[in-house]
Amino acid sequence: MTTLCTLQNLSLTYPYKQIFKDVAFNVNEGDKIGLLGLNGHGKTSLFKVLNEEVTPDKTSPAFMYDKCKDFSLFLVPQELPIFKGINITNYFYEFYPEFKKIKSELSIIETKISEGDFKSDAEFDKLIEKQGKCYDTLHELNEDRIYNQYISYLKYFEIENLEQYLENMSGGEQRKVALSLGLSAPHKIVLWDEPTNHLDLHTIKLFEDELESAGKTYLIISHDRSLLNNVVNRIIHIQHGKIKSFKGTYFDYLNFLIEEEQSREKALDKLANTQRRETAWIRRGAKARRTKSKKRIEDYSTLGSTIRELKEKAHKQVSLNIQGSGRKTKILFETENLNLTFGQNTLFNNVNLTINKGDKIAIVGKNGAGKSSFLKIILNELQATSGKINRAENLSVGYFSQKREVLDLESTPWNFIGEGIDYVISNTGMKKHVAAYLEGFLFNSEEIKRPIKTFSGGEKNRLQLAHFMKHAQDIWIFDEPTNDLDLETIGILEEELRNYEGALIIVSHDKTFIENVTNKCWMIYEKNFEQFDGGFNQAELFLEAVELEYDLQKAKEQEKAKKDNSSKDNKKMSHAEIARHKELQAEIDKQEKIMSDLKEKLTKFDFANLDKTKIAEMDKIQQKIKKAESQLETLFNEWSILEEKL
Repeated sequence: MTTLCTLQNLSLTYPYKQIFKDVAFNVNEGDKIGLLGLNGHGKTSLFKVLNEEVTPDKTSPAFMYDKCKDFSLFLVPQELPIFKGINITNYFYEFYPEFKKIKSELSIIETKISEGDFKSDAEFDKLIEKQGKCYDTLHELNEDRIYNQYISYLKYFEIENLEQYLENMSGGEQRKVALSLGLSAPHKIVLWDEPTNHLDLHTIKLFEDELESAGKTYLIISHDRSLLNNVVNRIIHIQHGKIKSFKGTYFDYLNFLIEEEQSREKALDKLANTQRRETAWIRRGAKARRTKSKKRIEDYSTLGSTIRELKEKAHKQVSLNIQGSGRKTKILFETENLNLTFGQNTLFNNVNLTINKGDKIAIVGKNGAGKSSFLKIILNELQATSGKINRAENLSVGYFSQKREVLDLESTPWNFIGEGIDYVISNTGMKKHVAAYLEGFLFNSEEIKRPIKTFSGGEKNRLQLAHFMKHAQDIWIFDEPTNDLDLETIGILEEELRNYEGALIIVSHDKTFIENVTNKCWMIYEKNFEQFDGGFNQAELFLEAVELEYDLQKAKEQEKAKKDNSSKDNKKMSHAEIARHKELQAEIDKQEKIMSDLKEKLTKFDFANLDKTKIAEMDKIQQKIKKAESQLETLFNEWSILEEKL
C-alpha cells in the first residue's frame, strides 16, 4: 500500500477555538475517506491544511507534511468561485493555472501570425517555434485529455449549453460543473466538500456510480449518509481536536459507535459505583484518613476526572423541541385543479392535493420541476395561474430556508436568540435560559458571545434551527434542511421530526433523511404530482419503473429506426452505387498519395533559411494539403454511407 501523504504534529488554533491538537494523519493510495465531525470542528480546516491554504501552528516537534513522489491534490470547493465573463467551457482553465498561461501565450502568438504582426522572417520563425513548443507542452501535460473529460462529464450531467456563464446558472447546475471538474481531475487525491448539495436524486445517483467506478483516492465531506455508505471505505472522525480513523463503511462505523457507547455506559456505571464506595470510605474521618494507603487516595482523586472525561465523550444531543400549535383541524391545506405557468412554461397542472395534520410529506423531483414554486404557493408568496386553494383559518406556516436570511451576522447567538432578554419563551409557554437553550444546540458558553459571522456554515444552520424552533406552527416546511449540517445534528433532527405531531413538508435530496422522517411522498413528474401514501420507498419503485419504461421505449425506437433505415437504404441501393463503392477505394488511395507527396515537399524546406518567396511557396503547399484533406474526408463520408448500405 503506497502512502500518498502524511501529516504529523498538526495543531491549529483560531482566535476563538482550538481546532487540532498534536494530530497525526495519513492518506494511502486507494483510500476513499468519509470525513465526519460536528460543524466548525475542523473538517474544512483539514482540507485547507492538506491544500496548503492554512498554515498550522508552530510547535515542537514541528509540523510535518510528507508527500509521495509526483504528489498532487485537487480541491472541489463547496461553492465554486465566480469569474465574470468566463463561460463554463473556459472555466476549466481557472483551475489549471499552468494550462491557462500556455493557452494565453498561444492566443497572443496565433493573433500575431494571423494578422501578420511580425517585422522579419526571423521573427516569424520564432513565433512558429514558440507555437509548436506551446502545443508540445500542453500535449505532454495531457491538457487535451483532461479538458475533453471535463466536457464529457458536463454532457453526462446534462449540461448542454457550454457557452453559458456560471453566474447565470442555478445552484444545481453549478454543482454539476463542480462534479465535472472533480471527476476529470488527474490528481493523486481529490477533496470533495459537500459535492451533492443542491443536486436532485437522479444526479446524485449518476455521481455515485461514477465515483465508485473511477478508482480514485479521495476525501469527502458530506451529510448524505447513503452516499457515504456507498462510496467510502474508511471513516475519519474529528472530535475534540483529535482524529479517529476507522476502516469500513459509514454504517459499519455507526455500529462500532453503538458498541463503543454501550461499553462506555458500562464503564461509567462501574466507575460511579466505585466512586460511591470510595466517597463513603473517605468520609469516615481523620482517623481513617491517617490509616488509609497513599495509593487509594490517589485513585480516589482521579475518579472524578475519569468520570467527567467519559461523560464528555458520551454523545451530546441537540434539543430541538419542535413545537406543534395544538390545532384540532384535520385538513390544513387543499388544492383543486391547481395550475402554475410562467410564460410558455407550465410547471404543473390540474393538481389536487391535501395536507392533513400529522402528514409528513417529502416533495421530490428534478431541479427546475417546480418544488420551490409549490412551497411559495403554500406560503402565500406566489399565486397559482388557476385553480382553487383552501386554507385552514389562521393557518400558520413555518419555513426553514437554506439561505439563512434571518441571521444577523454582526450579532451574537446570545443576542440573536435572546432578543434582549435572558430567557427564551416559545408560543407554548416554554421558558428556558438562553445559555441552556443554546447548549441544546451544541453551542457552549464560550461560543454564544462570539459574532455570528465567525461561525462555519453548518454552525449558522444550527443557529437558524435554534431560532425557528422557538415558534409553534401548523405546518413546518424544511427546504434542504440537511445542507451544511453535520451528521450528528441531522440524526437528532430526524428523531425530533419523527416525533413531531404537526404537519411537515420536506424538500430534500438526502435520500436517507426523507426515508427516515416522512410517511408520504409527492413526486413532480410530467407536470403533475404523483402521490405515494407508502412514502419514498414506494416512490422509488415508481422511479425504477419509469426508468425501465424509458429504456425500453428508447431501445424500441432505435431498433425501429435501424430497420427502417435498412429497408429504405436497401431499396435505394442501385447498380451504380455498388460500382461507385468499388471505385471509391481507389480514389481514396490516390488522394492519400497526393497528401503524402505534399507533406514530403514540406520536409525539404530549409526552415533556417526561409525568404519571402519560399514562405509563399510553403504557404501554397499547406493550402493544397488542407484542400486534399477536405477532399479525402468527403470521399470517406461517401464510402461510409455506401458501406453502411451494403
